[in-house]
Amino acid sequence: MTEATNVKIHPVSHDLPKAEMHTHISLALSPSDFRDRVEQGRTDLGFGFIQERNARYYPDLFHFHSTYERMRNLTRNGEELAHVTQTYLETIADQGAIYAEVSNSFREGADFDAQMEAVAEGIKHAQERTGIEARIVVTTLRDRGYEFAELAAKTLAKKSFNKVAAFGLVGDELCDSLADYKQALDIAFHEAGLGLAPHVAEQDVRNAIDFLDIVPKDIVEATEDDHRRLRVGHGSLIHVSSELLQAYAERKICLEVCLSANNRIGLPHDTRELEIGQKVANQNGASVTADNKLQDYFNSLADHPLPIFEERGIPVVLGSDNPLLLNTNIAKEYSLAVAKAGYAGDPLEFTKTAVEYANVDWETRESLRRQIAKYEMLRH
Repeated sequence: MTEATNVKIHPVSHDLPKAEMHTHISLALSPSDFRDRVEQGRTDLGFGFIQERNARYYPDLFHFHSTYERMRNLTRNGEELAHVTQTYLETIADQGAIYAEVSNSFREGADFDAQMEAVAEGIKHAQERTGIEARIVVTTLRDRGYEFAELAAKTLAKKSFNKVAAFGLVGDELCDSLADYKQALDIAFHEAGLGLAPHVAEQDVRNAIDFLDIVPKDIVEATEDDHRRLRVGHGSLIHVSSELLQAYAERKICLEVCLSANNRIGLPHDTRELEIGQKVANQNGASVTADNKLQDYFNSLADHPLPIFEERGIPVVLGSDNPLLLNTNIAKEYSLAVAKAGYAGDPLEFTKTAVEYANVDWETRESLRRQIAKYEMLRH
């Protein structure tokens, strides 16, 4: 049994400016909205899903995704998606969030256009009410294959959607090779003009090797004048290899660390069985040595590699991933970093890093910097 990360802890003040850098918005429902959907019979999950202490833990990603699918009907249309987006952003703004990047999955046809309009509408209303800035990351499922990802990137290159700022890949890391997605990332960056934020090495170390081979060189070497940024979702498993830690640190590839997700979703058997000294190779023969012990964060956040990333100089931001499914929010993630995961620095550094790695124009970045500076002045 993993540790109970639903223990209430509040070491990080709501006054501290925060940034939510990794959340899948369509199911980011509030507990009250979830209860309403249960009463409407729109999921076979009962109230116990959010009431029982250990209900929101998953032995592996398959069980997590299975639960996700059982909740598909919780957000059925544009009106509901706009409401979920607005409500979530307003909630985290009350917790101190000044910026968020939320993701929404690509699909073909008019339904996707309507969804993107709905998310943008929710962002607009939340900003009007609270001042929070937000952008959208359009994602595609690895389970749908690289051709579908290329279609998504080409669609985004042909048509501009309000608030869309980045492109990502999500889903099962074991179903294919990340190397197959090189063209999709190239199209998204070079033709659609988007930042990149794919999931990497949440479940499989080989993804971290592949990513170094396929990421567009231009975005790694991007200057401050370029509004687009490079981040990876999770990246948790790079800690098993000193080579990977060094490579990601040298390239300043930012990790979107999602502590509750790492703790509540188990790892595949092969990953858990990694041994020190074992060679890990991708399909092209590139390899690294697993010369560091796999941290036991899926059982205890006290064993999370977050302090390792900090020590190695790898940029880190925080995200709640799936707030409803993982019993969390961005304020809790900041608190967990300090109280459970061994982070010894100033939690404001997560927000400062987020602002520098946000996919926003110069004016917006400067505005966010000023909000942080104002807080620091008042704090001291």
